[in-house]
Amino acid sequence: MGPGGAPAVVIGGGAAGVAAALELAGAGRRVVLLEAGTALGGRARSFWEPGSGQELDWGPHLFMAANSAWRDLLGRIGAAADLKFDASLTLTYRQAAPDGVCLTRLAFPARGGSVARLAALLRWRGPGLRSRLEIGLGLFRLLAAPGNKDESVETMLARLGQGAEARKWFWEPFSRAVLNLPAEKGSAALLRSVLVEAFGGGGAGAALGSPSVSLGALWARRAAETIRALGGEVRTGVAVREILIENREVVGVRLSDGECLKAEAVVSALPPHRLYSIIPADIRHLPPWAGLSRLEAAPIATAYIRLAEAVPGEVFEALLDAPWEWLFRPRAGAERDGGFIALLAEGGDSIAAATRGELEVSARETAARFFPGNGIREIRIVRERRATWANSVDEQRWRPGTATPIENLYLAGDWTATGLPATVEGAVRSGFSAAREVLSVAENA
Repeated sequence: MGPGGAPAVVIGGGAAGVAAALELAGAGRRVVLLEAGTALGGRARSFWEPGSGQELDWGPHLFMAANSAWRDLLGRIGAAADLKFDASLTLTYRQAAPDGVCLTRLAFPARGGSVARLAALLRWRGPGLRSRLEIGLGLFRLLAAPGNKDESVETMLARLGQGAEARKWFWEPFSRAVLNLPAEKGSAALLRSVLVEAFGGGGAGAALGSPSVSLGALWARRAAETIRALGGEVRTGVAVREILIENREVVGVRLSDGECLKAEAVVSALPPHRLYSIIPADIRHLPPWAGLSRLEAAPIATAYIRLAEAVPGEVFEALLDAPWEWLFRPRAGAERDGGFIALLAEGGDSIAAATRGELEVSARETAARFFPGNGIREIRIVRERRATWANSVDEQRWRPGTATPIENLYLAGDWTATGLPATVEGAVRSGFSAAREVLSVAENA
């Protein structure tokens, strides 16, 4: 449609919505991006911490070198240089023992297949030799064959002969980070999809990276600037009350202030519960809307802790035998205060689901255990109760595709049927896909 017609409206300013708006604006389409919050970013956003005056992420994020869509998005907005990746997958494990804290390191090579991975596991001084051999054989078998798409991670690990020690040191940290669910619920197919992309090209894709700046500075503000520079419109602080549909065709959206905004097409990049609330009541019983209530969310909690003394180390570490699974040293905070760390816990069966008071007590105990003798000057708890969606085996059949039965209404989000878990990478891919559907329909009209 020409520049004078109704715009394509994108609802939701997280990674999926931003990707859709960027794709549409870059193709010369008139687009309006609507975000109910005060800034873009969704669940990968930042906030200003009043006590310190610095910008903190709403939970630390790691990205894989294999995240092609996310890296594409960062390139489009001029942010690629601020996401730093290791040369290959390198992970430090921190374990508290009666005689002190033990650190071990697993380092996979950037190139090479199963033999190179096995050599890396043999050099590792974490679990026993038998468990390392189990991990190597299990990883080889997982990457070599697709397996059963309807099996859980627990069932898959049993099939691959992975014992308790192998699970504790390797499979559980990776599965939790990817799926945010316990092994008996998490989808093995989704975990495998990530591992195939990570290791399929020899291992370089598995390298992890973290931003050198806050997420707000990395991508959220730059994305808004880029969309506007391409001729798009970005409105924040604007919530959508209803998607307007006539004769099974989308015609616009009604905003919270009562304004009706006409739309040539609508891309909803909202989480399932928000989308369900703005779909007209007379179609909520139909697919795919009826399945939205079957999609479940899982929480992630972060404890930002300012210790009395600096604790130098890697940007991120896996914690063993602890209620908090990951330790981060936020780059921005570390530049100002080497004692600034973050603990992260994932899943509804973890400490992440506890009360705020219980989270703080647990975080204090964990910090004291891993950094004995170091005092705590300040602690701040941040929790996203609906951090990830639809990563269990039972939910996969309810994840909808991009197109809907309503003409010119499209879905995007990490919870849609991307073939990946609910990650930023999946969200970006879904946003690009939805935008390309809009463009394709217009071209063929």
